[in-house]
Amino acid sequence: MATSVEVIDGAQTRALSVRWIISARDDLVWLIGSVASSYLLLFLYVKGILPLVPMVAAWAILIDAPHVFGTFSRTYFDRTERQNRSRLLWGSLLFFAVGPVMVLAGAGLEFFFLAALWAYYHLVKQHYGFMVLYKKKNNDLAPVDNALDRLLLLFAFNYPFVAFIARDPEAMKRVPAALQAGVNGLATILLAGTIVLALAWLGRQVQRLITGEPLDVPKYLLLGAAIPMHWIVLLTPMPHKPIAIVAILTIYHNLQYHRLIWFHNKKYTAGSAGILPARAESAERQGSSPTVRKGLSPNAAELRQKYGAAELISRRLLYYVAFGILFGLIYQGPRQILGYISLNNGGTEPSFPTQLGISFLWGYAFIHYYLDSKIWRVRRDPSVGKALNMA
Repeated sequence: MATSVEVIDGAQTRALSVRWIISARDDLVWLIGSVASSYLLLFLYVKGILPLVPMVAAWAILIDAPHVFGTFSRTYFDRTERQNRSRLLWGSLLFFAVGPVMVLAGAGLEFFFLAALWAYYHLVKQHYGFMVLYKKKNNDLAPVDNALDRLLLLFAFNYPFVAFIARDPEAMKRVPAALQAGVNGLATILLAGTIVLALAWLGRQVQRLITGEPLDVPKYLLLGAAIPMHWIVLLTPMPHKPIAIVAILTIYHNLQYHRLIWFHNKKYTAGSAGILPARAESAERQGSSPTVRKGLSPNAAELRQKYGAAELISRRLLYYVAFGILFGLIYQGPRQILGYISLNNGGTEPSFPTQLGISFLWGYAFIHYYLDSKIWRVRRDPSVGKALNMA
């Protein structure tokens, strides 16, 4: 799963650190190479081959909503997680009320603006999360590198997003009036910061090369895939851009997340390593368990007893896909219908019932965003590091 490559140049050894999260093949196909899905959607949409509504609806129901379900599969459907994180999980359901309350208070525009910001931040945060996993895997944790990597990500992803808003009239209409005057100025600041940080970051990589410090190859590949794609998509003119780019940008994020979830959820299967049933753990403490001595995994019944529905969902890839699509029909089906009504209302503001319905359905996404910020903390939760083989 992990490899280390060394290139000897004269008397000095320079190491290329090449340690993967899952494996070289899986990481290159799903965590890095799946950026090709965003480029494909961009090409098909800009060329007029793929119409807006079918593209967004199919993506939302078949790919995006199932990735939200992926979070639920390892939280609400996991009996152990429900016990250990009961306050977090049940308290998160209050997010369903946030949108309707703001719409009822006459702050619908502000709500949808903030929702869009959080959605984009969530994309950026996932790229940051994968970068951190690669940094940990490759022992790329020097304070100067941590700071430069974090700042470069912050500026390089946010500049094209703000520049897109500044240049697109449809997007600007979604910004509260009080903030519209500052969008161009913010874009200029972010661009200047991105240039300065990119030069500093590149200089640091050259310094690492000269001094023989290991070069974190997977991190470079991840950043090289994600950052240019965001710039190209966000700065390319296209019709109905605020709607289209949601699918185009997010499909890469979705595929990354599906692969990580499926890797993590192997802990629910009978073939997983390092998970002992209750009776085996007891026998191990007594030093008399042949099952433990032989390193055998627990059977499905014991895993089902421990994890509940999460074991069934992750037992077969077909089950995971089927449950995800069923969830997509429940969550994104109504949302796409309401979105279509909103898109075809002649350019006027969506009706109050439509706003109310869409704002309620945003609750699913908010729960996903919030839980995601809590459940992948490798340092704080050893069970996550174990499931992801971070040791």
